[in-house]
Formats: sequence, C-alpha cells, structure tokens
Amino acid sequence: MIPEPWDIESRRNAMQTAQWLLETGAVRYDPQNPCRHGSGLVSPLHVEGRLLLSHPGTRGGVIRLALRMIEEEVTDARLDAVAAAEGAGVPFATLIADRLGLPLVFVRKEGREPCSYKDRLEGPVEPGWNLLLVEQLATDGHRKARFAEPLTQAGCRVAHAFVLFQYGIFDAIHDHLAKLGITLHALCTWWDILDAAAAGHFLDARAQAEIEAFLADPRRWTADHTTRSASNAA
Repeated sequence: MIPEPWDIESRRNAMQTAQWLLETGAVRYDPQNPCRHGSGLVSPLHVEGRLLLSHPGTRGGVIRLALRMIEEEVTDARLDAVAAAEGAGVPFATLIADRLGLPLVFVRKEGREPCSYKDRLEGPVEPGWNLLLVEQLATDGHRKARFAEPLTQAGCRVAHAFVLFQYGIFDAIHDHLAKLGITLHALCTWWDILDAAAAGHFLDARAQAEIEAFLADPRRWTADHTTRSASNAA
C-alpha cells in the first residue's frame, strides 16, 4: 500500500519533533528513578518539553508543525478559543493561541482553595464555542477527561486536544477520549523518539534495549521494576 502524502509528511514531522526533543535534552532515560504515572505504571523515560522553549529556532519549528497539524486535522468546526491545561503545556497553548489569533483560557483539574469561586476555569467563554484543549503530553488520557469537564459544563464543545507528545502505548487513551468525543492530535510518540534515538545514536545499545522492553510491555516492565525496588529497599 502506497502511503498518502500527508502520512509521509506526518511521519517526517514526528521524526523531526523527536529529534528536537533529544537534541535539547528534553528526553531523559533514567531506569533507576522511573517516572510514575497516575495509572500506576512507571516508565524509565521522562519528557520535559519545556526545554524546547529555551531554543528559539526549535521553539519556532515546533509551533510551525503544531499549527500545520491543527490546520490539517481540525477541520470539522471553526475554533473559537484555545484552552490551556494547567501545567507544562501552558506556554505551548499560549504560543498556539497567539499564532491563531484566538482567545486563551486556562483550565485546572481541580478547583483552587480557598478561592473556590474561581473554580477550574479562568477566562471568558461563551456557550457553543469550539475549544481546542492543549497540553504538553498524553499518557492514558484520563487527565484530558478532567480538563474537558469544566469546559463542557460551561457549554463549550471540546472535540479536539493537541499535545506535543503522547506515549502511544496505552490503549486506554482511546476509551477515555472516545467517551468524550475528543480526538487527540500529537506531534510524536515514544516510538518516534526510539527511532530518532537509534538513527542519531543518542542512546547506547543497553538503553535502547531497555526502552524497547518497556514500550513492548509497560505493565510487565512496571511489575518487574516495582518488585526490584521493593527488594532493594528491604
């Protein structure tokens, strides 16, 4: 089967994004101090996309790819605003909203105390608006559901979410987002980073093999390393 031109471009953009993440040190491999997720799984890999922002050329390149993806894939309705999910994705949401000339609103997973009257949504929105939810990354999608909740309660439609990076290994993400009618758009996945790391020799053979083992079966990798950590502590 001959790939479509957009599929080829999407793959090229994914590899470029992965290379930028590796070159800027945004990807950290540390199996001794695994990253813990809300799902209970642990990962030997960490991504800190904010490091991209320190490099003007790379920052501009990532935003150009993001805008191209949004233009090509978010076509079912005109966007009225960009919603920035609290956390590391806020600067990316700000840049995207600025380039699109759209209002920017902020949304939290939980209400703030003691100022609960501010609740979880900051910024004016109108019932019927179509919002693009922007965050730095996606694992299994459960965070997106919590961020979308106050937006839909305000009468807005959230049919699309954009992230710089998604794990690409958690099937549950489709279940979580499909129930909400949200389509996820991501510039790259761990598989793209693994391919880019191999092509650019960013990791040695041992690290490459360990990452492949995690990606192939994250639950087993979690079980093995949780048991190992418990044994070492004892």
